[in-house]
Amino acid sequence: MDPRRRIDELSRQLLHHQSLYYVKARPEISDREYDRLLEELLQWEKRFPDLAWENSPSRRVGSDLDNSLLERPHTVEVLSLDKEYDPEGLKNWVAKMMDRFGQATEFSVEEKLDGASLVLYYRKGQLETALTRGDGFRGNDVTENLRTIATVPLIIPFERELAVRGEVFMLKSDFSTYNRGLDNRYTSPRNLAAGSLRQLKSSLVARVPLKFHGYEAHMESGFGPEASLFGPFLLDSDHVARMILLRELGFSGPGTMGFFSEDRSRRAAARDLLPGLVTGTLDKIGEFIESMRMERAGLDHEIDGLVVKINKIGLREELGSTSHHPRWAVAFKFDAPKASSTLLGVQIQVGRNGRVTPVAELEPVTLAGSVVSRATLHNQEYIDALELGIGDRVSVSRRGDVIPAVDEVLEKNRASSPVFRLPEACPFCSTTLVREGAHHFCPNRNCPERQCRSLIHFTARGQMDIESLGEKTIRLLYERGYVKRIPDIYRFDYQRLSEEPGFKEKKIEAIRSGVKASMEQPFSRVLLALGIEGIGAAAIRLLLANGFSSMDAIITAAEAGDSDGFARIHGFGEVTARNLVAFFSNVENRHMIRDLSESGLRMISDPQPVASGNTLDGTVWVITGSFDRFVPRSKAADEIALRGGRVSASITSRTTHLLAGRSPGSKLARAREGNVEVVNEEEFLSMLWGEE
Repeated sequence: MDPRRRIDELSRQLLHHQSLYYVKARPEISDREYDRLLEELLQWEKRFPDLAWENSPSRRVGSDLDNSLLERPHTVEVLSLDKEYDPEGLKNWVAKMMDRFGQATEFSVEEKLDGASLVLYYRKGQLETALTRGDGFRGNDVTENLRTIATVPLIIPFERELAVRGEVFMLKSDFSTYNRGLDNRYTSPRNLAAGSLRQLKSSLVARVPLKFHGYEAHMESGFGPEASLFGPFLLDSDHVARMILLRELGFSGPGTMGFFSEDRSRRAAARDLLPGLVTGTLDKIGEFIESMRMERAGLDHEIDGLVVKINKIGLREELGSTSHHPRWAVAFKFDAPKASSTLLGVQIQVGRNGRVTPVAELEPVTLAGSVVSRATLHNQEYIDALELGIGDRVSVSRRGDVIPAVDEVLEKNRASSPVFRLPEACPFCSTTLVREGAHHFCPNRNCPERQCRSLIHFTARGQMDIESLGEKTIRLLYERGYVKRIPDIYRFDYQRLSEEPGFKEKKIEAIRSGVKASMEQPFSRVLLALGIEGIGAAAIRLLLANGFSSMDAIITAAEAGDSDGFARIHGFGEVTARNLVAFFSNVENRHMIRDLSESGLRMISDPQPVASGNTLDGTVWVITGSFDRFVPRSKAADEIALRGGRVSASITSRTTHLLAGRSPGSKLARAREGNVEVVNEEEFLSMLWGEE
């Protein structure tokens, strides 16, 4: 018997039967017969390992080899969602979208699973990589662990590159059964699912009854006739079409989805293509959400809300995103989980920019599967509105997976303690606090807590990313006087830590290596790590794209004291511009930057072409195909927007240009038919920056 032919035959059979059993719930063979086929495949693969498929069905059983869970970059946007808790707020968001786009607006409403977010990347029909969400830009590679989940298709009948964002979760019934057999039980299905994904041995993950649900598909546009396989819904144009595609490719999903449109024929077509889909006119969204809220408790999977999305891909692209969340979707969170506790005290925190935050110290209570002993109190106005005093019995909720908040006073303390007041002076430096708006601030730049918080921010993940210098180590370095200012991080002799308890040579060497590695961080990270108020990753990208590609260029512009130069940057804003000028106009900050430069940190970006005004003002672009310089393609859209142009998803009578990369698909023919100017990548670069 030919080994290759038999391995291929068994692999195809087993993948077919796995899909029938786990996804479609209609098995054709007995468990015993399935086990016999799998055992035969394992024997063949053991004898001929070079002939095993990369996505062999045998991968479902996992491996005892350790995985390193390396970090890898995402190639699609992996943003969080903006949140609404009030039905009126959600209603206003929907109305705002309808005001902008009229009756053509369509929405999908989907369950928001309470699990672990992932992105699966497929190439030529094969699962290539699975990454955790991470920080939205990079995630941990958990591919080997994902291959053990039966509801994850390993091979799909789809040759184009495809990224599927979704959620790994557990059914409540599976969690209950599995958790009973553990010595150290998990508190929730979500915690077990997330913890399992980070196992270093995929054989351990294979024992956990995890499931995967895909809720977004990212793919190249430019589909030809195959896009019409979904009736009126096109892969280039409709989120609904992409959800239909995921189902046809073998992705399963729990729960109910709603589709709301004023077009009766499209509602009917959607119901035919997605069995179980709930449809209605736009005014029925509220009724659907209320019905899902009522049904939530009876579901066999945890949901903490619903996600309302714009259906049309073109409208999504027009709305765009902030640095944190897309503007075309919002998560409506059900009533946040609540618990009651007693306020034992209030701790005062001071941030790196001086903002004072009161934090409630609570009698420990279990909330949403975890023990809570602290909760935010926001500011003095918030405390006054609650009439909150030490010893009060309070209601605590967790909103949006952030630090819990005190919502209300349930019962006043018997001693009738007065409403808590923030101190008049900073508890760390005794400087009189000042009030700006609703918040109090410590104005002392030399406040020890402000300085320590700045150090912690600078070294944190997502900034200079010095993992070996955690908060505990930074506080020790600061308290001992070893590291007082940010430049001291690069000047201190860490060998002196050998005199401190718990610092062995291995740990000291890890700190040295981490500090040295951080010196290779790009200029954009250095700028981000400085912690300038309002200057996040999106603002930095705008600075670089508009010629501010070095620290000297930014300082020179800021020293002029005129924030208009920054405010004129499309998408920047006046407040952000003023913050930038204020920071770089400060002499102490400039001294700090000089010292960091002398220590070897990068103070200039890689060569960046300079945007030159609104050179594309009045133009409307469609982008199709793949590119060398613009990965993902949203980078090309950013360049067009920076120069005053507009990007659309489909070619219309208003389209002026088509940016065509490799494999442009049917849009190229439509552009030529409509006398739309077609621009390739080289010509586009020349238009942007005059490159030859």
